[in-house]
Amino acid sequence: MTDTPHLLSEIPGPRARAIREDIQRLFYPGLMEELSPIVAERKEDWTIVDVDGNRIADLASASASVPLGAGRQDILGPAIEALHRYGNEDCHAVASTLMVPLAQRLIELAPASLTRVDLALNGTEAVETALKFMRRATGRPLVFGFYGGYHGETTAAASLGAEENDISRGMRALSGGFLHAPYPHPYRSPFGPPRPGGSGDATVDFISDHMLFHAVMPDEVAGVVIEPLAGSGGVLEPPATFWQALRELCDRHGWMLCVDEVKTGIGRTGSMFAIERSGIEPDLMCLGKALGGGVMPIGALLGSERAMGAFDDVCTGSTWSWLPAACAAALAVLDAFEREDVLGHVRELEAIQQRMLMPLLDSHRAVGDVRVRGCFSAIELVRDRETKERDSELQEALSEAMLARGVYACPSTTSLNIQPSLTMAGEDLERVLGLVLEALDEVVAVAA
Repeated sequence: MTDTPHLLSEIPGPRARAIREDIQRLFYPGLMEELSPIVAERKEDWTIVDVDGNRIADLASASASVPLGAGRQDILGPAIEALHRYGNEDCHAVASTLMVPLAQRLIELAPASLTRVDLALNGTEAVETALKFMRRATGRPLVFGFYGGYHGETTAAASLGAEENDISRGMRALSGGFLHAPYPHPYRSPFGPPRPGGSGDATVDFISDHMLFHAVMPDEVAGVVIEPLAGSGGVLEPPATFWQALRELCDRHGWMLCVDEVKTGIGRTGSMFAIERSGIEPDLMCLGKALGGGVMPIGALLGSERAMGAFDDVCTGSTWSWLPAACAAALAVLDAFEREDVLGHVRELEAIQQRMLMPLLDSHRAVGDVRVRGCFSAIELVRDRETKERDSELQEALSEAMLARGVYACPSTTSLNIQPSLTMAGEDLERVLGLVLEALDEVVAVAA
């Protein structure tokens, strides 16, 4: 057990405030809207040490990009050695000896339908590349996304996503070719039960019965991009009826099914990939974030032969995609999963979160829903349980009360998202979650 959290000053403290003033003066003003009050001096495992010496419990894991804790030598070492050996080489121009081993490992771990790999610098680039392949393989222009989904903030990725309207501000009109349906999650679904004689799933029925009747011909659609579990959108998980119905809809019309595993992949949900829980096989899968172990940026796109193996005229990737050091870090991450029972430990941490967080539904009427899957949890705060009106002010107050206790969680527009390190000790998680509950009690009492 560590001594985190341990506070020497308020957050931000005096040194952090001075740095934040410089950021405000030098950087694009909108950056301050995104930044937390923390200014980091260093990170140690799941602890952020800020410039004022405060030790802060990190329940965000750098937006789930640091799966096994910060500063692990077994991941840093191979990356540093590769930097000494190769420097930074453009793998589009000169191949390294690490590319094939990493591609082989990913294909071995992935669903059997995925047999090809393409390079990406990060998750957003993998999504952009997936769109290119979907349209090239089918010869069709349109792609379905989902309200509540997040796929990145470039023009195309922001237009495909629809977590919150300001992410695509000024871009949606410039990047056409996307259609959206509500993300299939029961808590906020606008649909009733599936219709008799339909697919068995209300969301798929809506796409099939309404969107394909009123808005678009099926043969204009290249496919569907969806997060198997919507992470930033609030740990949303589709019902069991959804996946088979969606796979059948895609097969009926010749669509590609692409799963965005940028945030859910590499163990966060208790399986290597979240799509494993569905029992279906996708045509494309996007990876990023945790693949580099929090040491180097790297993304990947995996695809079927139909999606990626039948042509060679799609321009993909970028200069810094799959640098040798990034490949070395990714291989070290996969090695760690083989050596250690990371997935088993994630399931143990899931049980702790369920035991401590699910009772909030009975103890606090301000808690509309609690969702836990692996090392992903969401607490959704509402003004009224009947209307389900979100209480963003209470959520902000909760974040502030947590930070006052030295606990940082992932900010979200829809819920308080908790994303601990996959290797955090269970006793430490229990202690830190206890501070989260204490903060919730405080802000609810003040608001009453």
